[in-house]
Amino acid sequence: MVKAANRRVAYLGPAGTFSEQAVKAFFGKSVCAVPKPGFDSVLDAVEAHEVEFGVVAIENNTNGTVTHALDLLLERQLTIVGEVTVPVIHHFLTQAGELGRVSKVYAHPQALDQCRYWLHRHVPKAELIAVSSNAEGARRASIESDAAGIAPREAADLYDLKIVAAGIQDGEGNKTRFLVMGTLAQTWEPFDLPYKTSIVFSVANQPGALYRMLIPLAENGVQMVRIESRPARNGQWEYNFFIDLEGSERDPHVVQALDAMRAQAQHWRVLGMYPVFEA
Repeated sequence: MVKAANRRVAYLGPAGTFSEQAVKAFFGKSVCAVPKPGFDSVLDAVEAHEVEFGVVAIENNTNGTVTHALDLLLERQLTIVGEVTVPVIHHFLTQAGELGRVSKVYAHPQALDQCRYWLHRHVPKAELIAVSSNAEGARRASIESDAAGIAPREAADLYDLKIVAAGIQDGEGNKTRFLVMGTLAQTWEPFDLPYKTSIVFSVANQPGALYRMLIPLAENGVQMVRIESRPARNGQWEYNFFIDLEGSERDPHVVQALDAMRAQAQHWRVLGMYPVFEA
């Protein structure tokens, strides 16, 4: 945990989201957490120096990548300065406290996907309505007698709702990975944490180009823990590749691998070298 009592950190609000939990897991409960209505506005606040850092969800271990957040990594000139993984336990919240009275369910699209089988079994006729965050879904459920929200336990207390069912997520060990974004590279204490390096690159549209790009990782014994492709949005069928690696510039093997990869890339950018926290 980073001690940051006086630091302002933006997150996807309102209060009671898993994003807020991630902020407090990384920076401590005394941090000044600033809610924002969307990922774009979180990063806008960082770029405008309204806050020092922004926290955005990037991947869920059962539902995959948050693609909008991934695209924002390329669009914005910000740096990944940390990662924190938060357990995601979804609760079904209503005013009435009865499943039979629920005709609509509000939640973030990721939460609806993560609870889809449970929802199908228990409220098959309810309308599933995607909103900007789970806390926003809880807020709406607090003012509509026939509505429910899917949100953390903290949201039940914040919005005076009853927990009808706890832990309704379909996958076991449900977790979400959040990135801490800043304007500059940041060194944290302590230094005995595991580190990751994130890069994005493109290669020539030639047979074997991606394969050759990855060879230096194997040759230098560097572990690639994630690879994702996204359209380059240049009007052609071309792609950018996002890769996460174990280690940082403190490891000479990582440096050698990155140097060899950079020499082959058409487009290249290091998104960040950062410590990894597990909440």
